[in-house]
Amino acid sequence: MSTTSFDRNSLARWYAVEHLKTDPGVDEIYYLPTNAPEREIRFIEVNSLIGELEDNALEPIDFGVDFGRESQHKLLVLDVTPGQFERICQSSLPLPNGWSLDDAVPFRLKSDE
Repeated sequence: MSTTSFDRNSLARWYAVEHLKTDPGVDEIYYLPTNAPEREIRFIEVNSLIGELEDNALEPIDFGVDFGRESQHKLLVLDVTPGQFERICQSSLPLPNGWSLDDAVPFRLKSDE
């Protein structure tokens, strides 16, 4: 059985750029590769258009991609407000179990200035 080459970092970059272009509320995205399984892409999306949820309701959404194919992988997205992200950075709001900001890769829309 052949295996499809899976470049998680390139795919994460592509997803981030697409999400930033299509979701006007997303100000920045952080790709969290540390501790993630090989075929899992973890994002924190800082979204200024979502309402503040209870902190205990923070749960990533699982966008299973290419399910049942050799290129199958998971895209997990945790949407947070700017205030929640600030608290995550200050370690006063925990990330989901196993997630880490270590080596986080930020993505932002480039300004047209």
